[in-house]
Amino acid sequence: MDTPPEDLRDQKMPRTGLLVALVVIIGLVVWSSVEREPRSDGQSGVGAHAPTQNRYVGSRVCAGCHQQIAADYAQHPMARSLQPAGTTEVIEDFAADRRQFTGGRRTYRVERRGSEVVHHEVMHDDDGGVLYDQAESVQFAIGAGVKGRSYLLQRKGLLFESPITWYSQTSSWGLSPGYPPDLHYRFGRRVGEDCLACHSGRPAVTSVDRFVAEKPFHELSIGCERCHGPGGQHVDLYSTTFSEIPDDPLIVSSGNLSGHLQEDICNQCHLEGKIRVLRPGKRFADFRPGEPLGKTWTVYVAESPFDGEGRPLFTSHVEQMHASRCFQGSEGRMRCTTCHDPHRAPTPEERASFYKARCNGCHDKRGCALPTAEQQKAPASGSCIACHMPKLHSRDVAHTTQADHRVVRRMSETRAASEIEREPLGREWRPFGDMDQHLSDGERRRATALAWFRQAADTGDQKLANRVRKQFEEILADDPDDTEIRGRLGFAWFRVGNLVAAKKELERALRSRPDFEPYLTYLGLIGYATEDTSAARHFRRLLELNPNDGEAHGPYADMLESAGKLDEAIRMAERGLSRDPTVLDLRRSLARFYRKAGRTEDAREQELKVEQIGKRLGRR
Repeated sequence: MDTPPEDLRDQKMPRTGLLVALVVIIGLVVWSSVEREPRSDGQSGVGAHAPTQNRYVGSRVCAGCHQQIAADYAQHPMARSLQPAGTTEVIEDFAADRRQFTGGRRTYRVERRGSEVVHHEVMHDDDGGVLYDQAESVQFAIGAGVKGRSYLLQRKGLLFESPITWYSQTSSWGLSPGYPPDLHYRFGRRVGEDCLACHSGRPAVTSVDRFVAEKPFHELSIGCERCHGPGGQHVDLYSTTFSEIPDDPLIVSSGNLSGHLQEDICNQCHLEGKIRVLRPGKRFADFRPGEPLGKTWTVYVAESPFDGEGRPLFTSHVEQMHASRCFQGSEGRMRCTTCHDPHRAPTPEERASFYKARCNGCHDKRGCALPTAEQQKAPASGSCIACHMPKLHSRDVAHTTQADHRVVRRMSETRAASEIEREPLGREWRPFGDMDQHLSDGERRRATALAWFRQAADTGDQKLANRVRKQFEEILADDPDDTEIRGRLGFAWFRVGNLVAAKKELERALRSRPDFEPYLTYLGLIGYATEDTSAARHFRRLLELNPNDGEAHGPYADMLESAGKLDEAIRMAERGLSRDPTVLDLRRSLARFYRKAGRTEDAREQELKVEQIGKRLGRR
């Protein structure tokens, strides 16, 4: 049972206790965030280069001349990667007996009100009464529905992932990817440029992970220019001439590119690895088809894409393919488009013959060793990939499977290989292939330090964390103006409890980037822990930038109360709980505020909810 209500009445929550809780929640976001320096050209938005450079025109303009390709591509999953939630094709089951599930000790429910889709998170007390029912309207659907469909909430210029996802392979609702049952972000998981660079056509970015409120996307789904580059000059040329120009240099045709440049067009989204480290001054929008991907960012991978249970990352297809005998024996000729047509996806009825033809493109002289009758038996039914690319369960996306891109000789080898190739412990992540060849020695050292910092945070490897902290100090000795490294050093000091050193580094980083939310968060937490009331300004600014952060309201409300602003503290706590009803420390603070204000019944109600919600969440 949680702390008895009578013990809460005059108890002031120890600041170190709330600090630890906030680090667990907020720290996961900050350690995984990718800092991006402001653009040197002063432009904003994906692909917003200087006016003299090529410009984007959108897929509708391309379709004016390439009608058949556009019609075929419209049926491709990439062409449906992001759509308005209320107007997209309904693939989900909204039946009353199917639209509810339990996850993370909460109940979730979905409903469709005409063109509006609403997601509910509900918690009940012991008698079945409702402790809270938070309903949020979702604006965008991510995914074509082949594997599933997740959803985005838009709150002015900010985007968030809903905890509810539809999984097509099991025809069921469940918690979204990245939402483990015991610790997830409810309706508060921010979605930024790094995600939308692949899940959307072109987000309309205003600053780091902030978007144009009126229209957050220039183009919703992945379009022609994602693979062929900006088409402005190409369109201008063909608007004045009607003759076809062979090998038009104004648009990228993958067939005219070398093998690794063709791969990089696919790799920009299908090679995620453990972390993608941007080069200094670069953003994800800066990659252009036809250029080496390593000129924009470096992908770091583990020794194996498989975890301890033999499951691959959902986006590890490229790593698996490079490990296959087919790829290694092709001398660089095999790539994604050897098997996949980026313009057209085969229908379910075509799949077996479509991919069999791809396999026979290399294996026509040595077909299947099984007798024809055996080949046609279910479940293979004449499909090469049914036996040689069997399904694997993903480790990071629940209820989904993916084809084993190692192209195993026998189906039985898939499990055996997964067990052999499990991710080893204690090995540092490394750049994929030769992606780091475009980096100078200093850039390589910097990128590796950032990758290992993330690895240390993900794995809890303290020895690696200490090494990285020293690497950060060495990098700053050579370049004191590297704000990203300085901010990471501040986080590293915070992580080991050296708040003085953390504050020093984070304050210097904040001077360069005054509205960078992680810096504001940690400086606010440091001020809260050390009872420095002047640090309340960091929380005030943080909540101006993101008023939906329920956790951040807690320390700010306590600071207001300590400063004698009880009424403001009450309003701040109430507002925070309307954003996130599960923040128990904030409820404890609100109960204390109510008692101090003489609102005894209101205080008792909050104390009871602390006990009941804490019991359901397993928090003591």
